[in-house]
Amino acid sequence: MSIVAAKKRKPEIRVFVEEDLDRLLKALAGIKDTSLSGLVNEAIEFYINHNPDVQKLIERFNLEDLSNLEE
Repeated sequence: MSIVAAKKRKPEIRVFVEEDLDRLLKALAGIKDTSLSGLVNEAIEFYINHNPDVQKLIERFNLEDLSNLEE
């Protein structure tokens, strides 16, 4: 008998976007053969990792180690 670990549910956030952006994101997700959630996660990670202002904030407030933040 094999035991399969249950997938941990990811936190959910809700955002509101303009209709044109919604259509564009859905089209891109379809073209890339990914989910809308996957596409948005990729975009957020890119923004965080490639935005110098965000990187400065992460360093300034020591956000590299998120274990010390309250949930």
